Amino acid sequence: MSKIVISYGVPMEGFHSIAHHELIYPKALQPFSKEEMLTLLPTADAVLAVKPFDRDMVEAAKQLKLIVCYGAGYDSIDIAAATARGILVANIPSTVTAPTAELAIAHIMASARRMTELDKLVRTKPAGEVFVLGDRMGTSIEGSMLGIVGMGRIGSKVADFGRIMGMKVLYTARTPKPQRDALGDEHVSLETLMAQSDFISVHCPLTPQTKGLISRELLASAKPDAYIINTARGPVIDEEALIEALEQKRIRGAGLDVFTGEPIVDPRLLALDNVILTPHIGSNTEHARRQMAEAASAAIATMLAGGIPKNIINPEVLSS
Repeated sequence: MSKIVISYGVPMEGFHSIAHHELIYPKALQPFSKEEMLTLLPTADAVLAVKPFDRDMVEAAKQLKLIVCYGAGYDSIDIAAATARGILVANIPSTVTAPTAELAIAHIMASARRMTELDKLVRTKPAGEVFVLGDRMGTSIEGSMLGIVGMGRIGSKVADFGRIMGMKVLYTARTPKPQRDALGDEHVSLETLMAQSDFISVHCPLTPQTKGLISRELLASAKPDAYIINTARGPVIDEEALIEALEQKRIRGAGLDVFTGEPIVDPRLLALDNVILTPHIGSNTEHARRQMAEAASAAIATMLAGGIPKNIINPEVLSS
């Protein structure tokens, strides 16, 4: 019997394929603390990791064979330390594609039509001050330009949704995507995308190369009526520069699900009425979370059976 540590409160019914092993998991939604993890890790064979899994944890895991990221992002895992110890790291990207893309589109639609701002007005102001024709105009989505920063699984899904709504699509990627180009999407430089898009939706992973990718200079080149949507990782955008652009109305607005200091949100963002904020809920649907648990369970089961799980982040471990 192997020992699997599940560091976060997840739908345990998704782990039926490995239920005959020793499963250690918190009894509440809050994750295990670092101190608790350091106690559990020395005898663990596999870990489902949600919160930061740093070098201390890797060093404590004397017999660990696999770390599974509960989602697509793996920036919270010390990949270098895991690789040095011969520990495989895998993610489960396909399970979060649709719900995260749906959230990005929700931010686009809510931003364009000023949904949260107007909801607050209806609840707090006299009807005569709210139901005024021509006041607080929104932005049309049909015919607008959607810029996708990172045309991977999620970016492609957002582009599909955007095209259904009549949006034209620009995108950035390391190489052109022929299947997207065949649909009429256009591969452009990031500079062109920032300057021409009405809605800029960020979908690239956080790496040393993408940290601060949406820079002060690029934000300055955006249209004054542009919206920035980020459901990827907070540090991909220069948050200080974004806040200044929002405060000074140099862009029209933003929809943010992720933040640089997460879980702390900069109080200046909280004070702005031209930004919609959600608490990192890209995969936060019941269906998606069950699928994520099942995919993580399958990855662990494959490893325990002597196989190689899908979506290995550090394949060099396999040849070492």
